[in-house]
Parts: sequence; C-alpha cells; structure tokens
Amino acid sequence: MSRRAAALVALALTACAGDKAGGAIALALYGMIGSVVSRAAGGCYAVCEGVGQVCNPETGFCEHNPCGPGCGSSRHCDIGGPVPRCVEDSVPADLVQSPPPPPPLPVAAPPP
Repeated sequence: MSRRAAALVALALTACAGDKAGGAIALALYGMIGSVVSRAAGGCYAVCEGVGQVCNPETGFCEHNPCGPGCGSSRHCDIGGPVPRCVEDSVPADLVQSPPPPPPLPVAAPPP
C-alpha cells in the first residue's frame, strides 16, 4: 500500500471514530495534507491573504509586499530607492545590495 493510500485510510478511520478528538485530528491532518500539496505545486504552505502579503515561492512562506497590492504583469517592485515603487520589468531590480568593503587594516611594523 502506498503512503498516500495509507494516509487516506488513516484519515478516514480517524474521522469515523465518532468522538470530537477524532474529528479534530482528522481536520488537522486534512490541513497538513493540503499544505503539503500546495507547497509541492510551488505555492506557499498557507494562503497569503490581504493586500500586503505575497507568496515567496523559494521559501514557501507569505511575506510582506512593500508595494502593496502588487504591480501587475510585466512590472516588479523596486525596493532599492527610498520608497518602494512599481517599475517596468526592463528596469533592473537591485534587490540585494552588497555592503561596502571594510576599510583596510593598519599594518604595524615588526618590533626591533
């Protein structure tokens, strides 16, 4: 028996147990299965709701969207300036800026 079939049988048996605890366990398992299926399809673990949230497909978590409801097709959110704004895709986005290099270390002369 495959893992999927075993999970479905376990879920059905738990849900049919007849008590409240069995139903709660079945609902929790159902939610976990839905979360795994969503993540396997490239989405997030949860549903990203609201205007200021967007799904990060790399991590699978909902993140704050600095540009609000989104920029639409062929546009992206540029956070490089003082205020996040939507720009055309032809404009490069500098999302990761490396810090400046540290100053050179002073070199002391060896003692005599």
